[in-house]
Amino acid sequence: MRRLKHLGISTGIFLILVLLLELGLTLAYDFPSGYYTYPPNSQFDIDIDLQYVNGIYDTISTVSFNSIGARSGEITESTKHKIIAIGGSTTACFALRQEKTWTSLLNDKLGENYWVGNFGRLGNDTNHHVQQVNQLLKHDALKDTEALIFLVGTNDFGRFLGDENNYLGSSEYQAKLAAFAYLPNSEMPFYRRLTLFKLLKKAKQSYLASTSKNAFGLSHQMQTLRQSSKKSDTLPDLSESLQHYENNLRSIISLVKSKGIAPIFMTQPTMWSEGLEDQYEKLLLMGGSYDRSNPDSLLYFTPRALDTGIGRFNESLMRVCKEEGVLYLDLDSKMPKTTASFYDDCHFNENGAKQVADLLYEFLGDSYLQK
Repeated sequence: MRRLKHLGISTGIFLILVLLLELGLTLAYDFPSGYYTYPPNSQFDIDIDLQYVNGIYDTISTVSFNSIGARSGEITESTKHKIIAIGGSTTACFALRQEKTWTSLLNDKLGENYWVGNFGRLGNDTNHHVQQVNQLLKHDALKDTEALIFLVGTNDFGRFLGDENNYLGSSEYQAKLAAFAYLPNSEMPFYRRLTLFKLLKKAKQSYLASTSKNAFGLSHQMQTLRQSSKKSDTLPDLSESLQHYENNLRSIISLVKSKGIAPIFMTQPTMWSEGLEDQYEKLLLMGGSYDRSNPDSLLYFTPRALDTGIGRFNESLMRVCKEEGVLYLDLDSKMPKTTASFYDDCHFNENGAKQVADLLYEFLGDSYLQK
């Protein structure tokens, strides 16, 4: 009995101390309350090992975010036209210095009257983009956005191959957690609202960032793993994933149109192709499937199979765009499947980002900008 009493007293004292700590931390730290794809006004550096990354010539890529979490400059008084770019890592372009990303290059071409906001977030697919479209435009600074550009497909395809259930069964809350670095407190369970929890999460993210600082050099290890693993030339049935993808695309289009904004889509170009030369195949690191319950299940798909798969996702995107009457640019048919565009499966090197900006600028000039 005495032991239980002492335990109760100790627990009470502990809870009081935690409460006092939480109150003190809340007064000392102010975390954003709202939807932000990345922490606003933050910055970090990524080391680039040029030995393994073709077509990039800077050993450090500085990644910085403005006051609304975009990898772009601030919106200024001279800004008359706002365009938002949404996608995964091929939009974020973390391996490239800020001014060399395709969004920055496009902004340069459009001129100072335009602002192109890069909201690309690593690993995100259309499950997440639905949430981003629904929430980002609630920022006062973005309510008069004129167009949303989407570069999508690879992460949907890849996530389905890697974890079918996770891709098809992602809940709205799970999608929001992955789509944003910050959510409003009202969207989170109690423990996630605590300043102590947020500080611990921030410390964890900082630690992971520091230990993976050379991620673009360590890609060589992933390339080696792919080369030494089993390969398959036969994809699983993509029917369900393609239907899910199309449903997400239609949801995105409906949301964007309902806000009076023009949606513009791009197909995802890749280096995958049938008969891909060895010098390029050795650069691949994606396109794997793994069952966590079976340690020996790691399997990668051949470049031919992957090209077939992403081709079907791109075809679905173009068909949906035609049916919904929205603009699309077929990037996949216009970019070389070599290191003239990519440093691995689908990520753009400096020349690739320039190609995207040039093609998109020409496309916008022929269609959107003249409307």
